[in-house]
Amino acid sequence: MKERNGERANELWSLLNISDGTNCPLYESCHYNNIDNCLSRDIEYGDKMHEFLDNDFLPLPPSDIELPKLPTCMVSSRIFGLVRKLAWSYTKKIGNHELPVPIDAISIVASSQPVEVRLVPLKSAHGAVWRLKDGWVIHLNIKDSSARRRFTLYHELFHILAHCNASPVFKKSPSRREGIFNELLADHFSAIMVMPEEMILQKWTEVKDFRKMAAIFDVPETVAYCGLKYLRLI
Repeated sequence: MKERNGERANELWSLLNISDGTNCPLYESCHYNNIDNCLSRDIEYGDKMHEFLDNDFLPLPPSDIELPKLPTCMVSSRIFGLVRKLAWSYTKKIGNHELPVPIDAISIVASSQPVEVRLVPLKSAHGAVWRLKDGWVIHLNIKDSSARRRFTLYHELFHILAHCNASPVFKKSPSRREGIFNELLADHFSAIMVMPEEMILQKWTEVKDFRKMAAIFDVPETVAYCGLKYLRLI
């Protein structure tokens, strides 16, 4: 099983190696590249999805706004499946049943890469990652909620893992959408890490309310909503 997990991770990093960070590296051969909400074909959709997850709260009720549909490829395509399996392997390694998922669990995920987390006032970003000679530093916006910082932390951690395992990871095309596909992969990884599927299914039978779920997992409501939609619980 460990060998299979390693092969899947290597496949993911190989795909990121050939990606420009903006478009899916499997676009040409993908079965879903001719349907609505394809992240590479629809110029606007990837931006909308990322902006949606950038919000902490949904209005009351959510039906008052047009929520983005989960792209079919996020549920069914190879590359998102590899990101999910990578996150699952780490949640099993952490072996934690505490909620919310603890921030210090990143020391297990990034065991070979020293990572320091610093709370700093950022003007226009939720977080940033910096490479140092002897490790990494993740900056989290001290002005953000704990829910947002938790999600941002694991988002930035995916970037660190990608940087350490793929080169170059962030080749970017000269467009305003630079790197948006890689950002969505990082969002997907983070969502799985902060809301493990097994724990979602367990808590949902007790709660049946996505806002209460967001509070229990201490994640943004948008992240909780998408996680529950992905599992078809709402």
